[in-house]
Amino acid sequence: MKPVAASRDEVEPRGVVEEELVALGRLMSRPLDGREVAQHLQEVSQHIVDGLRRLLGAVGCSLYGIESAAGPDLQRLAASPVGEIAAHPVGDDAAGRALRERRVASASDGDPVLALPLFGGERAVGVLEVRRGHGPWTLMELRLAQIFADQAALAIETARLVTESRQRRRTAEALALMAHATSRSFDVSTLGREIVDTLLLLLGCARATLFELTGSGFRLVAVARADGFEAAADVAGPELGPVETQAMLDRRLVATSDFLSDPAMSSTAPDRGLETGAVPIRAMLAIPLFHDDTPIGILSVGDRARRVFEREEIEVFRAAADHAAVALKHARLHAQVAEAVRVRERVRIANELHDTLSQLAFSVGLKLDWCLHRISATSPLYPKLEDIHRDTGLMMAQIRQLIGHLSPEGLAETTFANRLERLVHDFRELTGTMVQLTLHGDPARLSPAARDVLQKTLQEALVNIAKHARARRAAVHIEIGGDLVSIEVVDDGVGLSAGATEVASAQRGHFGLRQMRERIEAVGGRLEIVGRPGAGVVIRGAFPLRLDGK
Repeated sequence: MKPVAASRDEVEPRGVVEEELVALGRLMSRPLDGREVAQHLQEVSQHIVDGLRRLLGAVGCSLYGIESAAGPDLQRLAASPVGEIAAHPVGDDAAGRALRERRVASASDGDPVLALPLFGGERAVGVLEVRRGHGPWTLMELRLAQIFADQAALAIETARLVTESRQRRRTAEALALMAHATSRSFDVSTLGREIVDTLLLLLGCARATLFELTGSGFRLVAVARADGFEAAADVAGPELGPVETQAMLDRRLVATSDFLSDPAMSSTAPDRGLETGAVPIRAMLAIPLFHDDTPIGILSVGDRARRVFEREEIEVFRAAADHAAVALKHARLHAQVAEAVRVRERVRIANELHDTLSQLAFSVGLKLDWCLHRISATSPLYPKLEDIHRDTGLMMAQIRQLIGHLSPEGLAETTFANRLERLVHDFRELTGTMVQLTLHGDPARLSPAARDVLQKTLQEALVNIAKHARARRAAVHIEIGGDLVSIEVVDDGVGLSAGATEVASAQRGHFGLRQMRERIEAVGGRLEIVGRPGAGVVIRGAFPLRLDGK
């Protein structure tokens, strides 16, 4: 920098300078509560450049600020005269050298430009630039410019601190609401929606997602998208994207300003034609969620433009991830508790059945055995006692089935086909009737409602054989194919007395047959009962294999 002269007459009198500084101090000290920080900074900046230009008799004066995300370019905050001095990037001019060398600099080749770097602590926050028509700068002018530069630095730093303080307060309030939500609800979908909506607002992103890790993969719990950002334009949709996948593999937070050009993402990027310019999500944060060191989900945010996430933004994201992990953990624990209560209640009912009805039925069976061994087979009471004994055996079998379904072992029962086989096996053991079961097709295709109809129909048919048929043999054929399930039960018993084809509801004592017909017809099926005296009975039924909601 060129040496300056000892004094100049152009400097305004001391009283004028003091008045200008007092006015500037009064403007800077105005409270910011409820005021727009950017507007306040613009007013102060304009007062600084106007006042300094007036005091120094300069041609023009400009004030530039540095934003951390703006790179090497300066953002002009104010200029005097307004609009007459064009903004320019930092280069080899006085402003550029002032920032690089962290000291006052002037233009080379005698150009009367003075540039003063502005600091907030050790961090450069801007540059104050003054231009005059001719002549060197005096020591007094330099001191005066430095005073205004200090005020400008103070104004910029104050605006930054106020903005960050307000942002942190809003972030703290939002995270507090998140924490409150996770403590008062166990609905993971509701909590997930609150978390992603809050993240979208706090970080100003285009998309935020929360996934839960289940036994079969990842389930999208909640997603929030900015206005104008359609789901069809998303990079991953309801599935994990390359950044989320990388975060799960590394078991840590992953941040990328542009995953399309990030070499670390190349090994995990799915082959979906992610051409540059075709995918709106580029900058991303993703973090896995853990419970007891076991991954239970993943949280991510993404933006359409290339973006370097600030440290404060990453900390906010980590805090939200902690709340998301708590929400998933609480939801799982609540589900486990609910399941434990359900199992405990089923075990209690099973124990009640075993200790009361099962023991009572067993006792009745023993007493009937005693009676049958002591009464003559020619007695008219003998057939009645046999019927009661058979009914008691069937009742015991059904109670055992209920106990098996309600017990913990029953809860983990293998397949529906096993349940049908066990039903036929128990009937064979209790009645001595030889029964053959033939099953064609995949029982897994049946809806829960269809399985229930099929099992109860088979139960009623077997009970009818035990009570009325006096059969030695029976056969059960079940066919699952197309959109229907069909069942046929045939016995070689005494048959029906009223003719070849019977309407079950017309037969006295055949309440079970009437129930079968009503149950199958209620779900859109049909039931046919054919029997002749001494020729046994054939029961044929068919109904849709998908009965959900009926």
